[in-house]
Amino acid sequence: MQILEQFGEPDVFAYNALISGFCKMNKIVEANKVLNRMKSHGFPPDAVTYNILIGSLCDRGKLGLALKLLDQLKEEKNCKPTVITYTILIEATILEGGIHEAMKLLDEMLSTGLQPDMYTYNAIIRGMCREKMTDQAYEFVRSLPSKGCKPDVISYNILLRALLHKGKWSDGEKLVNEMFSAGCEPNVVTYSILMSSLCRDGKLDEAINLLKIMMDKGLTPDTFTYDPLISAFCKGGRLDLAIKFLDYMISNGCLPDIVNYNTILSTMCKKGKADEAMEVFEKLAEIGCPPDVSTYNTMMSALWNNGERARALILVPEMIEKGIDPDEITYNSLISCLCRDGLVNEALDLLVDMEGNGFPPTVITYNILLLGLCKAHRIDEAIEVLREMVEKGRRPNETTYILLIEGIGFSGWRVQAMEVANSLYQKNAISKESLQRLRKTFPISDVYKDSTVSETRK
Repeated sequence: MQILEQFGEPDVFAYNALISGFCKMNKIVEANKVLNRMKSHGFPPDAVTYNILIGSLCDRGKLGLALKLLDQLKEEKNCKPTVITYTILIEATILEGGIHEAMKLLDEMLSTGLQPDMYTYNAIIRGMCREKMTDQAYEFVRSLPSKGCKPDVISYNILLRALLHKGKWSDGEKLVNEMFSAGCEPNVVTYSILMSSLCRDGKLDEAINLLKIMMDKGLTPDTFTYDPLISAFCKGGRLDLAIKFLDYMISNGCLPDIVNYNTILSTMCKKGKADEAMEVFEKLAEIGCPPDVSTYNTMMSALWNNGERARALILVPEMIEKGIDPDEITYNSLISCLCRDGLVNEALDLLVDMEGNGFPPTVITYNILLLGLCKAHRIDEAIEVLREMVEKGRRPNETTYILLIEGIGFSGWRVQAMEVANSLYQKNAISKESLQRLRKTFPISDVYKDSTVSETRK
């Protein structure tokens, strides 16, 4: 700031640039100091100044402070909130407070005489769909012309995605017809949404036909358009067609992204073609599509399952060296592989490493470890892991308890296992169905025999 002022008195644009810079560096306190200094030097902030600060606070989940800044802006003499101000706050409110709170802000905005634009209205439509209020969103879209705004292709796409996600195909078709009637041409995203939903519902032929229609209209498919088709071929066990489609995609000038390749690699690995998958994996960087953490996770599991432990473990330092941080799935996959092969001590060591690298173990992580310990009949340690899990604020789920009960039972303590099961059922920790299944696993006659033997030994 002092350096800036040495070159003459900064203007509002210079102050705004400085505030923006501090916000990008996550230095909100410094940004506020610039705002105060700006005022003290006789430069009243404008709406842009406030929008920068409000946007930065919203991006960091500090909606309360952003709303206080809105109140401050409303008290300013030289500037007032703009459409952009309210739109930023509406988007943030949808994420933190819900659509109903966002609608209050929209009403406040309208009461000031400001006319929302389509960006504002699309935020509202997105918020309604996010809360599964598709019927209300549909009515809202239809009401827009009366509000002085014509729905755009983004409005229709948001609603179409939500309708088809709920399986409302008739409403989706009706919406597309309304879209055409309103003179709004579907774009690549529209067709991609339709094709993705068709693939999800097993209507692959219709999806391919829609791709042809789209291309005949002069629209160029992108990687998001092709991915559901490739995934559908893979899920249907047609890896050959998925690979042919990948080649078709390239021949049409659309270079696959890592998501497309991950889909193919995952299917190759599931079909026991780990060596072929590894060949593709090793060429990814050369073809300009470097692997991501999901790629590494897929290949590590595949190599381990293929009996190539050393090769799988080499991938961990390799990915770190390339600047790709392991994620929760990486650790869970490796812990699962270790436990499956009876290397429980190594799995426990990896749990410590996981926490040390900033990844708190989840219920899934603990369940994997419990399964490994129980299979190794290390019940005391399994109980200790459960205790540690609870102490660290991870709430056990039904699977956690069932794993432990089965571990106790299969280790020879059937009576104790069923005592624990009955106790947990009384506390609603396991369902009636689970209790009945456990009773079949450890029949009452066997439990009685175990109990009799135990009493005789006494």
